[in-house]
Amino acid sequence: MSRQTAVLDIGSSKVLCLICSPDDNSEVIVQGAGICGYKGYKNGDFVDEKRLTSAVAEAVEKAENEAKRSVRSLVVGVNAPFSECVLTKESVQVTSRQGTISMKDIDAIIDSAYGAQSSDDFDLMHSTPLEFYVNGRVFYDVPLNEKADTLEAVVSNVYVSRKFRYIVQEALRKHGISADTYISVPLAEGSLVIPPECSRSGALLVDCGYTHTDVSYVKNMALIGMKTINVGGVHFASDLSYGLNIPMAAAESIKRRYVYSLDYRDSIESIRIPDGGVFRVEFAAIQEIIEARANELAELVASAARGMGAVMDRGTPIYLTGGGIALMRGSCEFLEKKLNMRVRVNMPWMPRLSSPNYASAFAVMRYAMNAALSEKPWGKSSKGGFLDKLKGIFID
Repeated sequence: MSRQTAVLDIGSSKVLCLICSPDDNSEVIVQGAGICGYKGYKNGDFVDEKRLTSAVAEAVEKAENEAKRSVRSLVVGVNAPFSECVLTKESVQVTSRQGTISMKDIDAIIDSAYGAQSSDDFDLMHSTPLEFYVNGRVFYDVPLNEKADTLEAVVSNVYVSRKFRYIVQEALRKHGISADTYISVPLAEGSLVIPPECSRSGALLVDCGYTHTDVSYVKNMALIGMKTINVGGVHFASDLSYGLNIPMAAAESIKRRYVYSLDYRDSIESIRIPDGGVFRVEFAAIQEIIEARANELAELVASAARGMGAVMDRGTPIYLTGGGIALMRGSCEFLEKKLNMRVRVNMPWMPRLSSPNYASAFAVMRYAMNAALSEKPWGKSSKGGFLDKLKGIFID
């Protein structure tokens, strides 16, 4: 299939635009990529909306120039701070003459969740069944042909902030681009990095970015909950900058080279400061600063996960993404020891930008491309089949 898809990923420190197409095996081919830094967001609000607008334009223009095509519409990834997840329990009467559950009943129970509304400040993006109930039994797969009078299901409803949509749409409109589709980044990332067999019983997705960390609980390929922690990669660097009295650029360089759990006794780090000579510091001091912040992050992740009902033991794996800590060597082993849980970085190989800090953009891209390759088009229409509604992608 030659159709190209454009995705906009608005992260906490950079805007990334990807223009991709699937090859004969439905794998992603990157036609163009554009990255532009900006001031990010805090507590669900953009720090500088004007700079966001210019960053969006620059990222899209770079991707267009490389792909040698113009973008007129694109898919927007929605991060956790701009979204909400609510679980609802839906029920429908089984309508078949045989008294068995059919795809019509499955469609009906998904339709019933479409009317759910979080508040006037949010719009529904996705409705995904978590589990079905038939005659007191729980089904994690579609219970087709089961005899029943009533079909019940717990449905995960994921919403996008209207304020976020308005700001993004205005930024794009100024450049003649429309935002056709909004996709939840945690939901898409979960489908990208969490194996189905791990998702079935429940897994945690920890996306540690530059300014914050998003913790999501995923079960049976549906979102159970999301929590944003105001600690990210920049806090490790700022701790070093303050504690060692060195510039942020030097602190960031130290953070990137750091390896967790090494024995740094008697080691000395030589830090070259531009126009300031060479600064020497005991590596034990660096270790103390970095691991103090990492301990705090681990405690906050555990608290967020418990608040969403996750079982905190080795049976619930953690999948780590983002550039805040996943790129630091030994981070998985460090978190495993602190949390007593399995921690993995499972970023699939990509032809370009194959790194955990680009997982969100590629996850949204794959999610969008898989939906485009399904039998029915995207849309709100209740005429589509179950698989289309499971994807839950809306077009404005």
